[in-house]
Amino acid sequence: MRSPEHLHLTDWASLEHSYGSGSDVPGWIRALYAEDEAVVGKVLGELFDRALHQGTVSSAGAAAVPYLAHAAVHAVHRRDDVLAFIATTGGAEEEYEGEEEESGFEDKVTGRTLASRELPGLLGLLRGDPDPEVRRQVVRVARWAAGESRSLALDALVVCHREDPSPVVRAEALTVLGFLDADPGGRLRAALADPEPAVRATAALGLLERAGAPYPAELVAVLVEDGGVPDFRVGWGEWFPGVGNTDDRLRRLLDADPEATRAVAAAWIAAGDHDGRGARRALRLAARWYGYRDETVALLIAALPHQREWYWRMKVLDGLAHLVARCPEPGPVVEAVLPHTVDPDWRISRPAQLALGRAGDIRLLTAVPEPDAAALDALAARTDDFALRRRALAPHRSPYGGALHSGADELLGALTPESAAPLLPELTALLRTCPDPKLVRFLGGSGLDDPELRRLLGELANGDDRCLAPAAAVAAARLGADPEPALRLLAERADCLAEAALLGPLGMPLLPLVERYLTEGHVRQRVEAAEAHWRITGDPARAVPVLLAALDRTAAGARALAVLRRIGRPLPGEQRALVEGWLATDRSRPVGRDHYWSVPEEDRLREEARLLLAVRG
Repeated sequence: MRSPEHLHLTDWASLEHSYGSGSDVPGWIRALYAEDEAVVGKVLGELFDRALHQGTVSSAGAAAVPYLAHAAVHAVHRRDDVLAFIATTGGAEEEYEGEEEESGFEDKVTGRTLASRELPGLLGLLRGDPDPEVRRQVVRVARWAAGESRSLALDALVVCHREDPSPVVRAEALTVLGFLDADPGGRLRAALADPEPAVRATAALGLLERAGAPYPAELVAVLVEDGGVPDFRVGWGEWFPGVGNTDDRLRRLLDADPEATRAVAAAWIAAGDHDGRGARRALRLAARWYGYRDETVALLIAALPHQREWYWRMKVLDGLAHLVARCPEPGPVVEAVLPHTVDPDWRISRPAQLALGRAGDIRLLTAVPEPDAAALDALAARTDDFALRRRALAPHRSPYGGALHSGADELLGALTPESAAPLLPELTALLRTCPDPKLVRFLGGSGLDDPELRRLLGELANGDDRCLAPAAAVAAARLGADPEPALRLLAERADCLAEAALLGPLGMPLLPLVERYLTEGHVRQRVEAAEAHWRITGDPARAVPVLLAALDRTAAGARALAVLRRIGRPLPGEQRALVEGWLATDRSRPVGRDHYWSVPEEDRLREEARLLLAVRG
């Protein structure tokens, strides 16, 4: 622990933080002792942003730790945040090399060593500091106790867990003791009988992590009953590496058990949904488990009135907007979101209006003076109202300002060539104003024979946009233009195999490239190459084995399934059994296997599977 008077002993100019030289760190350290809390808050922002950028401790941040420990004891304001900096430093895995006399720390000093070294001087705060948040952060620094400081920390934490007047601090001490002492004598089990709900919930969480799924019902019951209290610090957004936050621990734990997730979410929402913790569990239930749509919708409707913070109100409304299209009876969702459709905060009104649009509820047009473009798009995709479709195709500006954007996404997916024909002027205007690949590909397959449309596509094909130019060239060729620009742009482009497939027989010169990727590259590229080979040659013989080998509950597997369905060949026995299993309504099976897989992708996969299984030999 070093006072500011010793700052000159460190060669700060030789150190660095994420934005350059560490020469400005001494000024920040001195400012931590200011009487003005706003000044302290500003320099803490600099320290966290620059010296501890995204959890990576810079050499200047490491050298600051002894001085920050002194400030944590002697400063006036925000000492808990100073301690949070030290706790986060302890979670860094990188090493910082330097000479003691030059930089203030020894060779091969780890973040854990830095935190542990200062711990003995901080443990006194556990006994005498009146601020429970300061005491809690000292507990978190103690997570990194090692060597001689470890026994001191264990003794102090045992007393803290037993005697601290704050349930929050006692629960935190129980957690850190589990990291340092592996629960000798059943400390966690004993804590299940603690008089404080927060301590009991913390004990249950620790025991559940050790038990593994399927979880013991009696431990889940403790988490359900006691975890909804504010003193059980779920800590969303609190990101100390190694110590972690309770929200992440709960997510990892409950992801393995949907029934436990549902029970926890329901109880915590009923208890007032403090800091959105129950709503978060409900949203995770929807994202992770396919068979819990109805339960999730009911949970989110129940959670919505409890949301006082705009962020969690927005997230709950987002969740309902995503789920309502799959609801056989969307009425309860519509009634729940309707009051929020005219909220003055667009972050609230947009998802509420989107839910109305996806429910096909025309009150979006009568109850909302200026509906959001995405909501209009969703409603237009679910009606045959020509005037509404024209309106939905008009470009718009986002609430952030800036350039015009196309709001037509769901409508493009619902239009057919026949229904698109009367909308040609609007589609052409949209292409002229704000082109994007989805619109370009739709127009390429629309069969709309229009000179202005082909001219616009030709201009885009000659542009510099690496994604848009080949898509536009292919679209123009599909509408009768010269295919040479498309062939030139697609040559040797493994990332444009899907565009090559759209050319069909016109893509014959690309066949050598396509054939190479039938066996090379990522599975996604192989699937795209298989589709392109079939569409170019008209012969599925080379494509089918590649597609069958790719069948899996991933994005690439779903694409393979869709292509096989279009080819129209029945599945062999082994693959048929696999795909039949995907249609099972097994509520214990999580959604997909891809990191980016979601319930809508699962919906599409199941629909493609149903259609393909209907193909008979």
